[in-house]
Amino acid sequence: MEHKTANVKIRLRPSEYDFLKSKSNNNFSKYCRSVLLDTSYNGPSLSSELYELRREINRIGNNINQLAKHANSGEQVDISRLSGIIDKIQKDINKKLVKMK
Repeated sequence: MEHKTANVKIRLRPSEYDFLKSKSNNNFSKYCRSVLLDTSYNGPSLSSELYELRREINRIGNNINQLAKHANSGEQVDISRLSGIIDKIQKDINKKLVKMK
């Protein structure tokens, strides 16, 4: 087992320190290591969250392109359902963003 012997020193504003401390669940060093090394700490890593968010946004773009294609080809596009779909997409994205905070 490799021991933790290297030290890293960074400067933070008091508000930044307080924010990180509040996220750390009383294990500040472990939390900071997980963020710096992009590993999981009480949930998915930041890169996996960003990847999922990007996939969700790509799906939205694909759906919009399909709607535009149908509309431009003269097909009828049922926009009455779009409001509910957009609301669901917003909720899904907001859930992912909240997890990232």
